[in-house]
Amino acid sequence: MSASELQKLNSLPPLRGQERIAALEQLTGVVVQDNDSSDKATIIASIVILGLTFVFMVYTWLNRNYRPIRAKSVILCTMMYIASVLWIVGDFQMNGVVRIEGAWKGCRVWVVWVRILCSYVFSGLLMLRFLALDRIFNRGKPYSGKAVYIPAGLLVVLYLAYCLTCQLVPESDITEYINFYQICNVNNTFRYANIGLMWIPWTVSLVLAFRLRNIQSSFNERYETMVILALAYMLLIKTTTVHATHPYYIFRKSYRQAETLIDVISSNVIIWIMLGYPVYQCLFHRKEYERLWVKKLRLDGQTSKYTTADAILGSVDNTALSDLADYYQKEPLDTARILSQNSNTLTTNFITQPPHSYRAPNVEFSILDPSFDASDSRYARRIL
Repeated sequence: MSASELQKLNSLPPLRGQERIAALEQLTGVVVQDNDSSDKATIIASIVILGLTFVFMVYTWLNRNYRPIRAKSVILCTMMYIASVLWIVGDFQMNGVVRIEGAWKGCRVWVVWVRILCSYVFSGLLMLRFLALDRIFNRGKPYSGKAVYIPAGLLVVLYLAYCLTCQLVPESDITEYINFYQICNVNNTFRYANIGLMWIPWTVSLVLAFRLRNIQSSFNERYETMVILALAYMLLIKTTTVHATHPYYIFRKSYRQAETLIDVISSNVIIWIMLGYPVYQCLFHRKEYERLWVKKLRLDGQTSKYTTADAILGSVDNTALSDLADYYQKEPLDTARILSQNSNTLTTNFITQPPHSYRAPNVEFSILDPSFDASDSRYARRIL
């Protein structure tokens, strides 16, 4: 539809009822099914799913200091949840589940700044987590400072540049509200360019996930990652196929409702997969699973990497000396290692002579655990 035709249509009074449906069927060549109670049911079902995930996230936050949960990055998963909520709200408008009237008429805002941007943010956050784990476990480098801010900042710049570009070009080149038909007309070039861009972050995540397949078992998320990427590629294939074969899918109830429900279910299931197992164990086998998890961590030789990964992915500062007293009761060896990383002085007696005392500013610990064998070089390496 040309710009002159759109301008002419916008100058006409809007069509109503069956007259509107007949005109849309003549325009698109498909049977048009208007919004009804089944669309409202789709919205309600979506809200229920998002609500269940909200309760799940609240429980996760209340238990965020539980070490198996903390290692999964609660902050990142929370950001993914917020992105998924906005993504689905944008879906309501873009998929035509709601009537395009009132505030929903702002096509460019809902399509670009809400639906598309938030779906990109969702996939980008997951990609950043894979990137962090790859840097720590495959490349053996700390994920802090520039390593954190440069990839995240680059994503922010790219996303904002994309959205601002869409905002500055004419509406007819992106998406425009047609008052005569009361619909949002999406430019086909924009449609297919956006679908192509959607594949990029998930393809990068696939490559990073492949690189992470052989990391130590305590941090190996092979099966979770396989399911997450399977869901992601199902979404990509579904979206690409529907937009390519049924560009007027929003006028068919089964298509627009399935599009919306698949998006909300898949995005929320991904979050549940990331956090579900440690949350389940926290709920039903809290102490037993934590002991088993720490033991497994030690057997894998990943104690130090847990603290590093936790600091950059879970945002809990284990290096704060004032917080170590309680932690020492559970993990004396890891406490010693943490302290050794936060002081320039480590007494010889700490490693070689019992009782193994360590003094840092305003803090004193004595390792009195009879099972601690100072002559075992493995413990010295773990501490240092």
